[in-house]
Amino acid sequence: MYYYMHISLNFEKDQENRITPAFFKDNIIRCVRSVFGECACNADIDLLKYNPGNLNAIIRIPEHLYVKVHAALSFCGAWHGQPCFYIIHKTSPLLLSLSQDSRNYEH
Repeated sequence: MYYYMHISLNFEKDQENRITPAFFKDNIIRCVRSVFGECACNADIDLLKYNPGNLNAIIRIPEHLYVKVHAALSFCGAWHGQPCFYIIHKTSPLLLSLSQDSRNYEH
């Protein structure tokens, strides 16, 4: 079973460089590795959707790594020496539920 997370990467100062999907995924893995060590990063973390314009992504992670990845993204503080932070918008075991928002639901 998997968990899905809708996340975005934000910088304290404006970031002019475009970040490729490979570098975005690599930063997630580095965050997990820096907090929990090598053994936590041997599982698959999949980048399902990525928008380089606003640095939003949907990632898929195994259920047993969900808490570790969530915690590691909360503690992430740098991208190649530049201060940054992740915002975790939504998480769910169902991918379809990431597309729905009860705050904007109209009858």
